[in-house]
Amino acid sequence: MQRRERKQLWMVWPEARLKASVDPQIPDGYFIRTYQTGDDRSFTALMALMDFDPWTQEKLDYNMSRVLPGGLFFAVEAKSSSVVGTAMCLHNYSGHSPFTGDLGWLACHPDHQGKGLGCSLSACVTNRFRDAGYSRIQLHTEYYRLPAIKTYLKLGYVPVMYCQEVYELWDEACQKLDWTYAPQEWPKVTGANHQER
Repeated sequence: MQRRERKQLWMVWPEARLKASVDPQIPDGYFIRTYQTGDDRSFTALMALMDFDPWTQEKLDYNMSRVLPGGLFFAVEAKSSSVVGTAMCLHNYSGHSPFTGDLGWLACHPDHQGKGLGCSLSACVTNRFRDAGYSRIQLHTEYYRLPAIKTYLKLGYVPVMYCQEVYELWDEACQKLDWTYAPQEWPKVTGANHQER
């Protein structure tokens, strides 16, 4: 399905919550671990099930070069030992701050969605950045990835209002998610200070 090209949504972890860890609340029947040698194949197979752009070896190598040590997480189904979800800590490359990290490439196998694994993985990424001393934790996502957006909101990430278009996008997303649209409470940044990935 061809989607209209729109601005990415930008969210940040509240600075006031950097001192406390987040409970991953891993659902029964699953566990979360970090990257092990040989996980590349499971990762690319999982990504192939998502509606992301294709994952080439070049794209994998580029992202792996930015992952924090111990910052690539996998959700594993205990009974099958199958990798069913992933998310990663990516060191920010925009040059704005040496202490900015991106929660990146959250994905969950379609057969295991709706169980809270996305929230668990996102919490693990957030905790890893916090433990590493990052002062800004952020993420970017597309306006149509509503399940992921709801996961981030429930966990505690807040929208950043950086241009007029995102006001409209967040209004639409909040209506679809039955979430309170509160732009007056969300951080605002001028476009000049925001560099999209």
